[in-house]
Amino acid sequence: MKNVRSQLVLLAVAGTLVWPFGSFASGSYTSRLPQPPSKAGTGAKVDRAKFDLGQKVYNGKTAPVETSAPNATAQRVRLEAVQRQLPPKVAVKKDLTTLAGKITDEQLEALEYFVKERYPASK
Repeated sequence: MKNVRSQLVLLAVAGTLVWPFGSFASGSYTSRLPQPPSKAGTGAKVDRAKFDLGQKVYNGKTAPVETSAPNATAQRVRLEAVQRQLPPKVAVKKDLTTLAGKITDEQLEALEYFVKERYPASK
């Protein structure tokens, strides 16, 4: 009886010592912005300035163009091509063609670059 009681006490002590370590398994979420996928195998470097500008345009964090509006029709064609590069789940939520005539050519190039780097075409 005494032996069984001591074994139960040891088991309870061991359980209380091991229990806190089980809670460290979760909680790996970090609130960082998505980074472009690394291209270590190709040796290509990501143009951070262009990527960041494209990300701002994609997220709608740029001011609309107020001076001489660019050709909205030409931009719409390019934006439709960029829209087709998005994965289906993302394309349902995001309509890039609404940006036609509201962004500069530099912003459009940056947006194309961002989508190409962020959502590379699957092979």
